[in-house]
Amino acid sequence: MKITISPKAEKQLKKLPKIDQIAIAKKIRFISNTEEVAEVIGLKNYQNIFRIRVGDYRLVYKKTKDSLYIVLIGHRKDIYKLVGRLFI
Repeated sequence: MKITISPKAEKQLKKLPKIDQIAIAKKIRFISNTEEVAEVIGLKNYQNIFRIRVGDYRLVYKKTKDSLYIVLIGHRKDIYKLVGRLFI
């Protein structure tokens, strides 16, 4: 599966502590290699947009049959405001 990280998500990832960066990278590899992950939750009112929890951080991504596009990475208190602004 092809994994693409948006420039905004890459910038957000680089700002995080190294330990959290490693945990997020492991989670991205995990969701790209497995068909169904129990922790994945679809965002209401957004088609084919999902989120997954990694500690205090959330990954917002779009998944198709052969690709995974990471849209946003952020702290749980801020991520839903960013999603609202991005997808309106």
